[in-house]
Amino acid sequence: MRRLTVLLAAVASLFPLLSPSLHAAPSDFAGIWTGEITAPDTRADLGLAFTPTPDGLLVSLHFPEMFLHTVNFGAADIRDDTFTLAPLQLVLTRNGDELLGTFAPTRLSVRLRRGGTFAEPPPPPDLPPAPAPRWQRSLGAPVWSSPAVHENTVYVAATDGRVHALQAADGEPLWTWTGPHPFFGDILVTADALYLLDEQSHFFALSRADGALLWQLDLHENTDTPDADAPPRNETFNHRSAAPVLDARGILYVGSTDRHLYAINARSGRVVWRHATSAPLYAPVALHGEYLLAACYDGTLFSLHRRNRRERFRITLPGPLVSAPVVAGDRVIIGCRDTFLYGLDANTGATRWRKTYWFSWVESTARLADNTLYIGGSDFRRVSALAPRDGRPLWSTDVLGLSWGSPVVTSDTVFAGTAGRNIDGTVITHRGGIVALDRQTGAIRWRHATATPSDAPFNGIAGSLALAGDLVIAADVHGTLLAFPAAPDSK
Repeated sequence: MRRLTVLLAAVASLFPLLSPSLHAAPSDFAGIWTGEITAPDTRADLGLAFTPTPDGLLVSLHFPEMFLHTVNFGAADIRDDTFTLAPLQLVLTRNGDELLGTFAPTRLSVRLRRGGTFAEPPPPPDLPPAPAPRWQRSLGAPVWSSPAVHENTVYVAATDGRVHALQAADGEPLWTWTGPHPFFGDILVTADALYLLDEQSHFFALSRADGALLWQLDLHENTDTPDADAPPRNETFNHRSAAPVLDARGILYVGSTDRHLYAINARSGRVVWRHATSAPLYAPVALHGEYLLAACYDGTLFSLHRRNRRERFRITLPGPLVSAPVVAGDRVIIGCRDTFLYGLDANTGATRWRKTYWFSWVESTARLADNTLYIGGSDFRRVSALAPRDGRPLWSTDVLGLSWGSPVVTSDTVFAGTAGRNIDGTVITHRGGIVALDRQTGAIRWRHATATPSDAPFNGIAGSLALAGDLVIAADVHGTLLAFPAAPDSK
């Protein structure tokens, strides 16, 4: 009998979580717990407060790095000694006076200890106001795409199917062309033509001079997928369609929701080849020598030879890809909805570095300028400057909103648009606007707040900005095109 008792004691010492505290009451969680969350590249403060009320134990999350300051998440879900916060996939098990577990789909390590205090949230920033816009023009329909500029003309596509050409200097209309379906993707502009894809994967070429239709192509017409007559629904959080890319031989490359990548003759609209993919494509491809880099919604990234269509590599990241890969030397930079920004080997696809965005999707496509990456954030709410080879942060600035587009970079300033949300249940405040940042330090030089209609779920800028000489051009989601001076000292 004594030998059995000794044996049981030894087993209990090896497995402390199997102690009687496994069946503790939820009240044993009451109080404040503080500690940290650890990612491969950094760590941050994290805290929980369990507050007894007549209606039960309520839980609040304190995560200053993600702009959450004691945010109430309602009734605490506690079973035995395990607490679960399902919206953020936070699972913690109590072991005495510690809570140990993981956070988010990437299972970042969390360790909290009983006790501590939460820092007060910082006061709202007092930011310099923007200079007055040089001009603004209502387009009559929401705009989710980015304006494009060529030779002092601004081109932008709207959700009513119209494509607009306007003078960059004063916003005066030049021509308008109307297609059959909404546009959510960006326009590719060349010396002679505009190329763009609508929400139903109809591909159009328009004359840059007057908007006349040059050719059109239905990318779903000859597909062998079962839903050929019903293109897959765009499942992205914000609306997207892939923008085309043109190579020096006059071949356009564009991905479609029919799970194919297309090569198309830019002059004739003839399909040169069609390459099957594992999932829809919502982002532009990247050119890398004789290869294309294509990102799919199921997380697949592959490198494809442009002529013989042999794949050099194919990898699958743990979340959907809706931003474009960017080649920076021997690195490919791409954001993922698994909440990481990746630096991959450009020749093999092997991961060389990862940067956490905590629980935020990485929607922005990086902008490369002078061997520095500039990229926005979604819930992460920052525009950041990074070294492309190792992901080393140079600066990171809170821009107060969802920065989905690619930042625009001049010699001394970084410009970015932000979107805001008016959706019930949103735990992070986002504000729509346009910001100008000091390129060296990331300090905000000015911010313009966009209109925020109370009945609209989104406001602000969903796409990227564009440069037109000494102007920065933005299109907000309610259909207003704005032009601001790009010089940092303009008023």
